[in-house]
Parts: sequence; structure tokens; C-alpha cells
Amino acid sequence: MLNPPTMSAKLTKAEQTRRTRRAILDRARHLFATQGYAATGTEEIISELAITRGALYHQFGDKLGLFKAVIVEAYDEITDYIKTKVRPLDNNWQQLIVGCRAFLEVAQQDELRRLVFVEAPAVLAADDLTELDQYGFGLLRESIQTAVSEGELDAVDAEGFAHLVNGSLNELAAWVAQSNDPERLKTAQCLVETLLLRHHH
Repeated sequence: MLNPPTMSAKLTKAEQTRRTRRAILDRARHLFATQGYAATGTEEIISELAITRGALYHQFGDKLGLFKAVIVEAYDEITDYIKTKVRPLDNNWQQLIVGCRAFLEVAQQDELRRLVFVEAPAVLAADDLTELDQYGFGLLRESIQTAVSEGELDAVDAEGFAHLVNGSLNELAAWVAQSNDPERLKTAQCLVETLLLRHHH
């Protein structure tokens, strides 16, 4: 016979774990985004949450593991933001242009700007950054391959062109992230659009 109290206690424990994890991620994200990875100690992360260092290590391994988890979520947010912008468009070429513009917009959004374009490159290995970028790069590559196959884009090699655009986007985003000037964002968007339009059929 099932014992309902025990079952609900188990659910509560799972929910408690989830809430603790969420609280740690939110607190860490705020600190990493406002004062940076190097200046943030684990003690400062847990002090306001009334949890032990052991709980933090159990969930994330160490401070670096926690930072990676924060950055994974930040990349997910970027992808969601881009998808929201391109979803209303039914034309792949428009989606490609708007998607690139949207990615650059993220570089001037408060927390994401510092986390993804300042802290992540300083803290994580190149391999980690490439891995984090895989999903976004996959979407870009797919869009470029579609444009080539539909005869809208004249590229020597679709895969290579995807790397060219992705590299340009990452560099331009890092440049945009260094300034609050909306003109810099517009310039970067114009540059990447020009790159695409020069290869447009």
C-alpha cells in the first residue's frame, strides 16, 4: 500500500533541491554579472541563501562549475531571444538578417553583456566557449545552407561561410559589448548585413 506522506515528502525534497539550485544560480548570476567572476567568492554566494558550501559543491562541483551553469543558461536566453525575433518571419533570408541583428542586440543587454562577452571569454577555455556556441552556430549554419540551396546566397562553401559570419558576429558582439553607445550597435548590425548582402543573389 502506498504511503502518501512519504511520497509527498520525496516530492518536497526534489522540489527543495530544485529551488535551492535555482536560488544559487540566480544569486551567482547577479554577482558574476555585477562584480565579475574573479571578485566573487563562494562564501558571498551562499551567505544570503542560508545554505552550506557543501550544498553548493554538491550541486555544481565548484565555483567554475557554477559559473558554467550560469553561462549555459545565458546562452539559452540568447537563443530564445533570437528565436522570438525570427519566429514571425516566414522567409529564411529575412530570418538570417534579423537573427544576426538580434544576436548583436544581446551584446548591449545588461547582465548578458557582461556574462557572455566579458566574463565567459576571460574564465572559460576556448573549447568550452565553442561548445556553448554549438547550438547557435548550428542554427546559423542551417539558415546559410538553406539560403545557398535556395539560390539566395552565393558562397564558395556554405559551411565555411557560416564560420565566416559566426566569427564576425562574435567579434562584433564583443566590440559592441564594450560600449553603451547605440550607434556602435547600429554600426555592427550594418556591417554584418553588408557582409550578407554582398553575397546575396
